[in-house]
Amino acid sequence: DEVYSKPPSYSHIHSNKFGDPNDRPKKISGGEEKEKCKCTGSFCGPDCFNRITNHECSSTNCNLGGKDCGNRTMTKRQFVKCQPKREIGKGWGLATLEYVPKGKLVQEYVGEVINEKEKENRLKQWSIEHPYDPNFYVMALSGGYYLDARVFANQSRFINHSCAPNCILMSVNVKGRIRNGIYSLRDIKAGEFLCY
Repeated sequence: DEVYSKPPSYSHIHSNKFGDPNDRPKKISGGEEKEKCKCTGSFCGPDCFNRITNHECSSTNCNLGGKDCGNRTMTKRQFVKCQPKREIGKGWGLATLEYVPKGKLVQEYVGEVINEKEKENRLKQWSIEHPYDPNFYVMALSGGYYLDARVFANQSRFINHSCAPNCILMSVNVKGRIRNGIYSLRDIKAGEFLCY
């Protein structure tokens, strides 16, 4: 009962942590130097060129200045309130505490940024030390880099996989850096478990 009363421990982080600060993914073009979107008014809506091409707006690539345009949810960490809970047949899962409309950013998948070689080393070592642990926390990032959310993570590490997902993982270019956003595929009721 004590084991199942609380989720496995991890160090909570708000943004990606680099396993080796000298080995980071290179910035991707199309971030800050990108052509400005053509949005007018006070809001970058669903037709915003940046939004369509999975780029967040910033002061340099947004016609509206980026600050309050509505396409900076990852930068502003505008995530849905969620809570880790036991999910029948799946161990720990992540349930939303509020209604989530279709297409909304739910969470960002964060962890320790590692390269391919380190990923293979960690997976091999983990399988030796914990042969019966089915939990998997490694997610592809970009260009041969991965996010390992086993030790350093946020609540997104608890989201389970499903053949009928209510969320999707999408790579978003934020000022030239790729970040993994988890977005709702449909309307999600408060209390529903998230899955991709």
